[in-house]
Amino acid sequence: MGTGTGKTRLLGGRYQLTSPMGRDGVGIMWRAHDSRLRRNVAIKEIQPHFRDHGADLEEARRRALREARSAGRLSHPAVISVHDLLEEGGRLWIVMELLEALTLKETVRHLGHLPVHWAAWIGFQLLSGLRHAHGAGVLHRDINPGNILLTGDRVVLSDFGIAALSGEASASTTVPIGCAPAYTAPERLRGRAATPAADLWSFGACLYFAVEGRSPYPESGSLAVLSTAMSRNPEPPAKAGPLWTVLEGLLRRDPAARVSAGQAARLLSEILRLEGVAVAPPQLPAARFPAGPFTS
Repeated sequence: MGTGTGKTRLLGGRYQLTSPMGRDGVGIMWRAHDSRLRRNVAIKEIQPHFRDHGADLEEARRRALREARSAGRLSHPAVISVHDLLEEGGRLWIVMELLEALTLKETVRHLGHLPVHWAAWIGFQLLSGLRHAHGAGVLHRDINPGNILLTGDRVVLSDFGIAALSGEASASTTVPIGCAPAYTAPERLRGRAATPAADLWSFGACLYFAVEGRSPYPESGSLAVLSTAMSRNPEPPAKAGPLWTVLEGLLRRDPAARVSAGQAARLLSEILRLEGVAVAPPQLPAARFPAGPFTS
């Protein structure tokens, strides 16, 4: 459905598409207006992959349902809110909250790297949402700097398109197409099943990227080359300072040896305390960014 069609009728009888916001591996994100509740929203138009026989509509449907159901069962400031799921015009549409935000990837590419206290604060907030997801039985499976959103007062984990609910067949040993290999846990690249520990490795790789300005392993090359690189420990960061303790614990190749989410939260809260940044207890989200947010 093009922009012109979006202007002439409403999706689901209520959502008016206004302009495209961007594209990722599975579809187009639109800015839209909910005429029923009179609020602006974001809508992801899921576009099917094309196989030899044509568009893979069933795979697109499964992915859309998985994303909506995974994010829809969560309610946390650090997790994107999903409002609705539609199937119309041969496409699937996921309606979610509209955030005026930059991704962590965009922010770091612009600034070079983030100061230790900013990276720690972002990590603390993101980890709070990740712990909430894991507690609800949701594995994200594709945490990377491109789907971490930074607003004026929130850190938000988005794109649950390849998330898996505990016990579902989708929690397979196959690394889904579209994953960011440089942020995928070593055991996942070797074909092992997704686990909370694998999400924590990806989380640690994003923290490393935030404070260093690069991923812990090369971001280019085939999965085979990357898997070989991951047989070695990451190069120790030069800018992480006290964050290295957290990064080293999260980026261990053996998932059984990694620090837990609770341990990582306590370490991050202690770093922030020493940096003079007040945060809520590790089990609760903090209320706002420290003074002078870099998103202003």
